[in-house]
Amino acid sequence: MLNGINSVQKDDDRKIWRREWRYQKLDKENNFCIPFDYMTTDWPDIKMFDVEEKDFRFKAEGYEISLMLDVGMNHVIYIRTLGISIIWDAFQNRLHLNNQETYLHHQNGIIQLKITRKGTECRVQGGERELNIYDSGQYDLHVQIDTKCGNAGAFESENNGMLVWMEVCGIHTADEYKEEIISEETRRELVCKDKLFFKNDHYSIYYNHLEDEMYGKPDAYVVSPEHVISLQRVTEEFQWCHNPMGDMTRVLNRGSEWKRESSREEFRISTGIPAVDAAFQIAMDVLDKAKSPQYAFEGEQGMWSAGAFQGTGMGFGVWCRDTMQMLLRGIGFIESGITRRTVEYILKSGKDNAVDGLAAVVISVWEYYLVSHDRELLLKNADTIKAKIQQCEKVFNEEKGLVYAAFCSSNDAYEDTEAGGYALSTEIYFMYAFECAFNILKCLGEPAEHYKFLAAQMLEMIRNKYWNPTAGIFTSGPDGSVAFKDEVWETAGEEGVIWNIWGIASEEQKNLIMDNLEHKIITPYGIPLMPGHLEKTHLARSVWTVYTTGYAVAAAELGKEELLVTLIAQQIRNAVFNKTFYEVYNADDGRAWRWPAQTWNAIAYISLLLSGVFGLKKDIEGIWFEGFIPTVLSEIRIFNLRYVNMCLDVSSEGEGKIVKMTLDGVEVKKIFWNLQGHHKVKLICRKED
Repeated sequence: MLNGINSVQKDDDRKIWRREWRYQKLDKENNFCIPFDYMTTDWPDIKMFDVEEKDFRFKAEGYEISLMLDVGMNHVIYIRTLGISIIWDAFQNRLHLNNQETYLHHQNGIIQLKITRKGTECRVQGGERELNIYDSGQYDLHVQIDTKCGNAGAFESENNGMLVWMEVCGIHTADEYKEEIISEETRRELVCKDKLFFKNDHYSIYYNHLEDEMYGKPDAYVVSPEHVISLQRVTEEFQWCHNPMGDMTRVLNRGSEWKRESSREEFRISTGIPAVDAAFQIAMDVLDKAKSPQYAFEGEQGMWSAGAFQGTGMGFGVWCRDTMQMLLRGIGFIESGITRRTVEYILKSGKDNAVDGLAAVVISVWEYYLVSHDRELLLKNADTIKAKIQQCEKVFNEEKGLVYAAFCSSNDAYEDTEAGGYALSTEIYFMYAFECAFNILKCLGEPAEHYKFLAAQMLEMIRNKYWNPTAGIFTSGPDGSVAFKDEVWETAGEEGVIWNIWGIASEEQKNLIMDNLEHKIITPYGIPLMPGHLEKTHLARSVWTVYTTGYAVAAAELGKEELLVTLIAQQIRNAVFNKTFYEVYNADDGRAWRWPAQTWNAIAYISLLLSGVFGLKKDIEGIWFEGFIPTVLSEIRIFNLRYVNMCLDVSSEGEGKIVKMTLDGVEVKKIFWNLQGHHKVKLICRKED
């Protein structure tokens, strides 16, 4: 706190964009232009530049200016901005606004002010008391700071002050939407007919509107699954934050209204609950952007980009790790053509930013094959695939029975030091990569048993070395590591051990892990990555939707209905309020930040329904469903699920565990991959007493 101003303002949720200046030497006259625009430059950068007020695209309802000045040896500071003139007198330590004044003493030559303009009101904070004026509400968008020095008997020189820091923000000022966005009558109709879907102490999700303690008013409204009204809830940035993580928060939809035109022929999950279905449509909108040439790099058109990143003209590009995670969470069932091009591309290119990048490519090839049976891709790229498999083996430590992995899978920025060089999540992905290598080579008619042995060896080591019976979890490092001693939970790794596709944890272990999750780890807003770390970054103590799937699958498997619905509701909140899936959400207050339209987070929400609720499973022979249908989602349906050469519509009857499956009216245990055409699947569910 400085001069009575908190560094984190209470109305941060009102800020819609910010720009800042730092360490600008003050002359006699100093003018700072508020209107700006930006352009993309070389990836990953953008550049801001001043524009005339008539060309300003980011005009706001109000503005907030926070500034810190080193007054040097100046006697008087004049500040003219947002239609007001402020004078600070160094001799008297007085701040003047028209006929008002207050005491403002510098602290070692530093003064700090906050000026807020909302319509006809302007408020100045920083002195002993707040100064307010009301006027016509007409003002220019600039900040003029002038200085005065040179009184007789003083020895100071001119131009000795400095603007240490200034932030200008556009802000929302209204607590409700304009009538042309959504009328009061429409809002009243939506609320009057509403039913409650989910509620906790911090937010409520109704069928047609959402209320949230942190985001505040106005509420979000779901007019239909393809039409959402929600204020911009994040503060957009156009400059890199001053931290080692390269943070910046961007916005794609800067208005309050979101719409999407869906097709009856596309893949769709429907529940009959507008809020739940809107989150699905928002996820599909993110996938639309991920395959759009507007966001694609040259040579990457028609592939799954990792996200929209800086917006049109500068997407995230195709990433190896992201592609693997998308495939594990079901993207191959949505559009096989886009998926094939992406997988073939990462065999030879793509961003490989993570320690599990080698494993990611091998896993992606096999995960794609399981949903496509595309033997031609295996044959065409056989030499490249075998080379990737051999590269995976090179990092295998025979003595340890593990691969060297200083980084956990979710963290590509700094080492997971407590894991002692053998981070759990990365070990799991390499274990599965060797299993995939065995299956791929077997399909190619190549010697394969060696990789089956490596996978089995790693599975045994993970089961024996990482399970901490005292903690009731698999720790992020093996026995002998700091992580094991300190009982460190790492979310990506813990997801891997409970996800039944890899068969690591026993049912008893899963129950203990899930109890820890419910009582010690999960927050009202999600499951934080690396929750025990002291630092708070986009990697530690933050929520990434992508690493939620395995927990939803385990919740369904164990019949934890309330937890399953909670995991889904958390992401409905994130999607509907923000009209996209952001990369990061604060675990403590649920605020979204960093990059919008994050592809793996969007497919992760879909996977909560597809893999969690429906329990979709696959192997080399076919697919089947073994999930849990919660009571509140009893009307859930799948349309146009694409698998190899078939298209499936899936419905359910009853609630609870799926106990029987019929294909076109005939009971089956599995839907084999060589079926063709459009078919209907029905799932019979029953709750256990």
